[in-house]
Amino acid sequence: MFRKSISSVLIATVALAVILAVAAIVTYVSRSTYGLALDQQKQAMTQMTNACQRGLDVYMDGVRSMVGTLAARRSMQEALAGDAVRAEADLKQYLAANSKTIWGALLFNTEGLVVAGSTSSGESLAGQNRSERAYVKAIQGGQALYMPKDLLQVELGGSKALTFPIAQAVKGPEGKIIGGVCLFPLWEEYTKAFIDPPRFGDRGYGFMLAADGTIIGHAVDRSLLLKNLTEHEFIRQALEIKNGDLFYDWKGEQKYMVVSTDPDTGWKVCMSAYVTELTATATNQRNVLLGIGAAAVLVLVGAIMFAISRLVVRPLREIEGFTAAIAKGDFKAVLATHFKFEMKSLAGNIRTMVAELKQKLGFAQGVLDGFVLPCAVFDKDNKATFINSHMMDALDRTDDPQAQYGKTSGGFFYGEESRETLTLKALREKRRLDSEVEYTTARNVAKVFNVTSTPINDLDGNLLGVLAVWFELTEIRAQQKKIEAQNQKIAEAATAANTVSDQVASASE
Repeated sequence: MFRKSISSVLIATVALAVILAVAAIVTYVSRSTYGLALDQQKQAMTQMTNACQRGLDVYMDGVRSMVGTLAARRSMQEALAGDAVRAEADLKQYLAANSKTIWGALLFNTEGLVVAGSTSSGESLAGQNRSERAYVKAIQGGQALYMPKDLLQVELGGSKALTFPIAQAVKGPEGKIIGGVCLFPLWEEYTKAFIDPPRFGDRGYGFMLAADGTIIGHAVDRSLLLKNLTEHEFIRQALEIKNGDLFYDWKGEQKYMVVSTDPDTGWKVCMSAYVTELTATATNQRNVLLGIGAAAVLVLVGAIMFAISRLVVRPLREIEGFTAAIAKGDFKAVLATHFKFEMKSLAGNIRTMVAELKQKLGFAQGVLDGFVLPCAVFDKDNKATFINSHMMDALDRTDDPQAQYGKTSGGFFYGEESRETLTLKALREKRRLDSEVEYTTARNVAKVFNVTSTPINDLDGNLLGVLAVWFELTEIRAQQKKIEAQNQKIAEAATAANTVSDQVASASE
């Protein structure tokens, strides 16, 4: 025969509607929207990365053309032959015309000595020795063109700027390399135009890496420039990828990144964005559908609200209030008796359970309160949870026992949180341990205690903590020493008496 119950009412009216609505929403969103939105955003990021890469190619071609043009000028050959007047004028004129894009230009000979050159601000570079620089060594080694691998930080108008060296060999009339021209373009001109503008969602951005993992461009955080970030796994993965993409986790969120590598410099253009923002369109559509489903569910819920309110909600609130009061230690709380169906049985079981808890907790608390010996209880983490007044008296302490709760056994007994104690050893070994301990109290009184540390387990045998009982033996041990001293004196007296007796007997003979 069908039995009327809360579960039958809830299952019949709510389960089918909720399952069908949620299943339809999840299926539609996951199959038709999420994947499509993510793929579209991935394509957009890939296209932007490729565009930035092409921009870098055009930018570097322009720089190569400029340094090549300067290196081909006859004035450069004349300067390397000894007459640097025209070369100096050409370089200054060039810098004046390109002061917003070039930090400096210089001409050096095969020994690495700067023959002519200056910065865009007018500071002369002539006479400096650049023989240890990589671009000089490359030209000295016969390389016609030196492409940069790293960026340099320079002073520009009282602030810091980033540049890089690109050098072209200067050849003499016979075709032999006699020196080189080096330009220092301002790197920000490229990053402003290509790396800074792209945005993907609210927090997606572009950045660039040198071949060694150093940040050489960042659209959001300039403080990361020239910092090596290979400590991060996703940076190491990006360095391994020539051209491709990857997913990675950043601070608890999943991100997607596209990587493109410049073949000449090894620099990598990267575009990174949060997956949740790339799929925001799909999320919004899912939310709309969830709203429609929620409205349908609300209609069904409204039809059964009255029944649920009387049969479930109100009883559960009363049970919740009752159990919350018990959890807070109010064992005088009373649970009402007007429940129906399963709630009536549940309420009865809770009353029985609480009664049993009150009996067992009362018994346990009564045992602890009635303990006339110094004792303390420590939990499984070696933290004090109970200390009776007898323990405080035995240790000659006048502070509040409850103020010591939470301290380790070493911290409470000796003022050293990490100190090894018999209690900690009993916790670790999960067995009862006894030991006689000499202890100096808070009043600097030396005492002797018999310490017993007994593990406490729950009904399933799981370790709950340790009960530490300290029985004072100071007077007993003092009495023992006194008796031993007296026995020693008696023994010595007896020995002396025997000696005298023996002497008298000898004399009488």
